Amino acid sequence: MAKLSKDETHFFLLKLHSLTGIVPIGAFLVIHLSINSLRTVGVLPYQLSIDILNNLPFLILIEIGFIYIPLFFHSLMGFYVVHIGQTNVFRYRYKRNWLYTLQRLTGAITFVFLIYHMGTTVGAKLWEGKHHFEAAPFLMDILNGEFQTWQGIVIYSIGIFSATFHFSNGLWGFCVSWGILIGENAQRNGAIVFAAMGLGLTFLGLATILEFNMNPISVEATVLK
Repeated sequence: MAKLSKDETHFFLLKLHSLTGIVPIGAFLVIHLSINSLRTVGVLPYQLSIDILNNLPFLILIEIGFIYIPLFFHSLMGFYVVHIGQTNVFRYRYKRNWLYTLQRLTGAITFVFLIYHMGTTVGAKLWEGKHHFEAAPFLMDILNGEFQTWQGIVIYSIGIFSATFHFSNGLWGFCVSWGILIGENAQRNGAIVFAAMGLGLTFLGLATILEFNMNPISVEATVLK
């Protein structure tokens, strides 16, 4: 098998960076926001969804293989793209130049937010040894506390806006670079569809924050020891 040249390796890594932003990371974002939005329906549906996730067999392997490793690679390549890219929005003020810059900026903000979010939820859960059915009450109490402060609301709102924009705009870029959206009309229509998708995901996230803020309800584990 022939060894890839430097340019071919670079091209392959950029394509893989684009792909991991959609699958599995983008898919996880959609699932995560959708599941969290169950909190707006009621406490029990949300708690049961957390119970299901935290009782999956080989959960830690699933998280490492399908979330943490792709996320680490995507973030590392994202910072590399920022390093080699050239921003010229103040010289050439075209819409796509601004969107390119916002894509890089929201990626960095999302990265910082994820460190905070995972540290205060997943990290705290592991540190306290809250597994299986103990996880839901523990995590819900953490989020109840987060959204009773203006700092928590601001941090999560910015994080959600950044993540949903980064995903929806990145989805457009993925479809263009992979030859799925060909032609000006297709690209314009795709931009409208993906923008609507981003707004919908943002709405789910903000509605969840509002529900936690207005109804900070604590629960007991569904299965007691």
